[in-house]
Amino acid sequence: MPQVSEISQNLRVEETKDGLNIKIMDEAGRRMFPEKSKYPIEAVRAAVAAMAPILEKLPNQISISGHTAGGTQFDDPRYGAWELSMDRADVIRQILGEFGLSDDRIAAVTGHASQQPLFADDPFLAANERVEITVLFANPPVPPNLAP
Repeated sequence: MPQVSEISQNLRVEETKDGLNIKIMDEAGRRMFPEKSKYPIEAVRAAVAAMAPILEKLPNQISISGHTAGGTQFDDPRYGAWELSMDRADVIRQILGEFGLSDDRIAAVTGHASQQPLFADDPFLAANERVEITVLFANPPVPPNLAP
C-alpha cells in the first residue's frame, strides 16, 4: 500500500488477545499528530483512508483508542490529555467513515490519556502517543441449545 509507506516506521501491527491491533504511534522526531492537535498529519490521514475499504470488507467489529504520553501541559484547564486522546480516536473514526467504514462496524471509541503507556517504564516516551485501531476477534457462535 503506497499510502502507508511514508509512515510505515510509525505503524505496528500485532495480534493481541482482543484481535489484530494497528498502532499509529509517534517516534522521536516524527509526530503522527501535531503537538496537542486532534487532527493527524496528512500521511496518517492517507494511510487511515486506505485502510477503511479493507476494514469494511472484514466481518469484524473495530475498536479505536487514543493515548497520550505523560507530561504534556495544557493551557486550557477544560481541555487536557483525556479530551485530546478521545478526540484523536474520534477523528480516526471519522476518517475511516469518510472513506467507507460503516458506523455500525465501530464497537467502541475510547480515550485513555496517559493511563496505558506502551512503555510503562518511560511514560514520557514519544511512542506512548498513539492511536490504536483494533480489528476485534469475533465472538464464538453460541450453540443453539445454550442460552447466552
